Amino acid sequence: MKAGVCSYCFNSMLTEGKISLMEAIEFVGKETEADCFELYSPYWSPDRDVQEQAREARSLMDRVGLQASCHALATDFAVYDEGENRACLDWCEKMLQVAVILGADTVRVDPRTAPPPGRSRDDIDPEDALARIAQSMQTVADIAIEKGLKVGVENHGLLLGRTSQTARIVELVDRPNFGVNLDFTNFRTVFGEDHIEAARLLARHVVHIHAKDFHIRQDPQPGEEWRKIPSGEYVKRAVGGEGNSGWAEIFRILNDVGYRGAISLEVSDPADIRGSVAKGVANLNRIIAEVKRL
Repeated sequence: MKAGVCSYCFNSMLTEGKISLMEAIEFVGKETEADCFELYSPYWSPDRDVQEQAREARSLMDRVGLQASCHALATDFAVYDEGENRACLDWCEKMLQVAVILGADTVRVDPRTAPPPGRSRDDIDPEDALARIAQSMQTVADIAIEKGLKVGVENHGLLLGRTSQTARIVELVDRPNFGVNLDFTNFRTVFGEDHIEAARLLARHVVHIHAKDFHIRQDPQPGEEWRKIPSGEYVKRAVGGEGNSGWAEIFRILNDVGYRGAISLEVSDPADIRGSVAKGVANLNRIIAEVKRL
C-alpha cells in the first residue's frame, strides 16, 4: 500500500486562488512523504487545453517523485436526460485519456445524477437510478479497459452512497476493471452505517482509497465545533491518523485481501492545510508500515 494525497485536501486554497494545482503538487512532492497524488477534474483550468495541463502536471510529478494515483472525475450522469447523459459519457472518455497522460491507472466516478427535468432529487426512485447509473458506468468501464484503466465508483452523495448500493453497482456493472473508490468514513458520517464493516464487505472490490479521519464521540465537547451524524454520534474533523476512525483496522482489512494500491489522504485542517497534510501523510506511512509488520 502506498501513501498519497488528494488534491481536494487543498480545495479551499485552490478555489480561493491561494495556491495553484502545480504548487500543490510541488508541495506534496517536496514537503511530504507521499508516493502519489490524486488529480480532481474541477481543478483543471477551463481556459486551457486539459491535455496540455495534464502533460505539465505529469512532468512536474516526475520531477518531484510522485505518481498519479487516480484521476477523480466529478461526474453527473444525468440518467434521466438522454442528451445530458450522452454528454457526460463523451466527457468521461476525454477525461480517461487525461488519466493516461497523467500515468494514473485508475479513475474515480461519482454516482451522482440530476433529477428528471422539472422534478427534485426526492422524486427519484433510488433503485431505478441505481440500475440506470450502472448502465452508464458499464460504458465508462468498457472504454477504460481499452486504455488499461480501472474505474472506481465512490460511495458518495445522499442518493446512492450506502454500503448496499455501492455493492449493488459493482454487481450490476460486472466488469473486471470496475470496483470501488472506497471513502470509508462517508458510510458513517453521511448514513450512520458501520464504516469498518462496510470496508470489510467491499474490500475485495477496492481499486483506490480516500482516507478521511474524524474524532467520534457520543457527546460533543463544550465549546468545540461538533456535528451530529445519523448514527446519533458527534464528529469533528481530525488530522489524518489522529482521530478515531479506525485507520489501522481498515488498512489491515485491505492488506489482508491483497490491496496494494494507493491510500490517498483526503482531510486537512483549514487552519493549517500544509502542515496537516504533511502530518497526515506521515501518519499514513506509519500506520501502513505497522499493518505490514503484523
